[in-house]
Amino acid sequence: MTRIDFRTYPVQVQEFFDLEPGLREPVVDVFGFYCSTQPLATYLAQLDEAGLDSAVMVALDCTTAHKSSVATNEQLADLMKLSERIIGFASVDPSDAGAPQKLRTAVDDLGLSGLNLDPALQQFEPADEGTAFPVFEAAQDLGIPVSIAVGHNWAPIAPTSAFTPMSLEPAISAFPELDFVIPHVGWPYVQEALALAIKYPNVHLDTSVLYGGRPESSLRRVLADQVGLDVCEASLREKLVFASDYPRVDPKRFVRAMQMLEFRPVTEQQILGGNAERLLGKKAAKNVSTTESKKGSL
Repeated sequence: MTRIDFRTYPVQVQEFFDLEPGLREPVVDVFGFYCSTQPLATYLAQLDEAGLDSAVMVALDCTTAHKSSVATNEQLADLMKLSERIIGFASVDPSDAGAPQKLRTAVDDLGLSGLNLDPALQQFEPADEGTAFPVFEAAQDLGIPVSIAVGHNWAPIAPTSAFTPMSLEPAISAFPELDFVIPHVGWPYVQEALALAIKYPNVHLDTSVLYGGRPESSLRRVLADQVGLDVCEASLREKLVFASDYPRVDPKRFVRAMQMLEFRPVTEQQILGGNAERLLGKKAAKNVSTTESKKGSL
């Protein structure tokens, strides 16, 4: 089974800045990433050390709110050309009326496989039927998952209290075929995220929890102490998706933190790769279904 890191950023990859040197300033000032750069080959070696096959790298379009992006869809597509192990997640600005079509272009033409949104940083309401819902509808039509950050936000200009997981419920219920992935298990609003994941089949949680100290202690406090390992085994086996939030954490350390929880092997396999494979595979399945429907109508 393929092992996948479901949430990473390209901001430590030297080739990313080679493509667009002007992004260094907003990466620090807007998004709060303070890290040196290294060649893509070094990062791929880190994936090898962690026992990971692939990594999702995300864009984030904050054009309306901050006149900047952490990465553009085109830049991610260029990085994907350098390694087939990189899986790109697009981002669009929901305040832009052209956002749904831009998302379709990113998926159909650039080959990106998901959508990344951050309501606090992008300054949009996820329950807004005029701005957010058309984007969600496009994502649902494309068969891609959406990773949407609600809760703690590392960006210095984004308030953690702006949105909680419950702010997603109108969209979650309105788009039952769209898979929502809540990063960081929704921390500090873990119980809200847990309630949504248990209630709705289309809600998933990624494991990129780090709020201080070591990833081993952060992950244990959230999954073992706040959620409960028995709940993870019984109710979240197919809902938890491994993610490290690289470069904030070395992926090897996060894999070790996950393994130290000592889930049953079948559960660990699902978290480290099986659930991500299923979410990412819906796009391909939808494409096959669409092609067959077109053939049948000829």
